[in-house]
Amino acid sequence: MTTAVTAIPCAPSDAAREHFAAEFSFETDCWDVHDSLSKGADFVLLDVRSPALYAKGHVPGAISF
Repeated sequence: MTTAVTAIPCAPSDAAREHFAAEFSFETDCWDVHDSLSKGADFVLLDVRSPALYAKGHVPGAISF
């Protein structure tokens, strides 16, 4: 039985490796951000959610954009 998850076959290993290596050119993960912030970050963290969500809670030092 095919489901929506298995309807499209997985990518070949080399294509998956290239995809995930390139992904970090555009984004980072939350652990790396947390770790960098605790050590004195050399970047500005922008929170691009709505003002209401920013007001409910955000990473200390984040700027609402």
